Amino acid sequence: MKKQLREKIVELFEYRRLPELIKLGNNGKADVDLLEKLIQLQADIYHLDHTLESNWEADEKKLSEHWKDIHSSLVKLEVKPTELDHYSRHIYKYQKHELELRQKKYPTRLSMEYFYFYKSCDVKLLRKLIYDHYPNLGQHMNLAHWRVFDLITEINDDVEDVFEDLETINGNRFLLTIMLEGKSEAKNVFRRYLSSLEGRLTGYGTVIDKMTADVYRSTKKLLKDRLKTVKETEVQKAEIAKYILVKPQSIDY
Repeated sequence: MKKQLREKIVELFEYRRLPELIKLGNNGKADVDLLEKLIQLQADIYHLDHTLESNWEADEKKLSEHWKDIHSSLVKLEVKPTELDHYSRHIYKYQKHELELRQKKYPTRLSMEYFYFYKSCDVKLLRKLIYDHYPNLGQHMNLAHWRVFDLITEINDDVEDVFEDLETINGNRFLLTIMLEGKSEAKNVFRRYLSSLEGRLTGYGTVIDKMTADVYRSTKKLLKDRLKTVKETEVQKAEIAKYILVKPQSIDY
């Protein structure tokens, strides 16, 4: 694994609090073996993502190879072969959304909640695997308690990566909303949705409530900063703009 990719994964894990979760389940100690297996799984998912971002024409053979790697890593994490599809189902949905870009079916037709629930598929899978490994974690907080945290941090990723994603074929909803609807509409959509999440920040327990409130504040600030700096003229020259010619109908569900 390349050093740059590993560093990206370690940064993701720290931002999504996965090492902390492992320590919480393991009596305050790190679990190097579990962490390394999770890092490899995330690398396999990133390789799948890279293929989707780099090729407008879907390479089914290449995608199939990536799925073999993902499933192999899941088996090493003690997922039974008969359960591979169940554990992979949210990533299948994410891949479907990315491939639908090629059919002029854009993220803007989906509700923010639905879209970002599936966009955070990789982190949800990693966290489920940690809970499988340490069932006692459910005594502190259950998987459902992470939902708002994951929604906000996934929005943060899209907003943070808007300049980087100008160079790729990426279902970055923030970027695509600016491209298809304009920066003013992007501001309204993202501010409105983040505000709707504000009332769901608490009620799960002190630790996760504080983490969620922290990422909420930082994401609101990041959104404000990006809206000031990103230019519609830049977005219209993005790599994906070469393929998007028709403004889609909005179908919110």
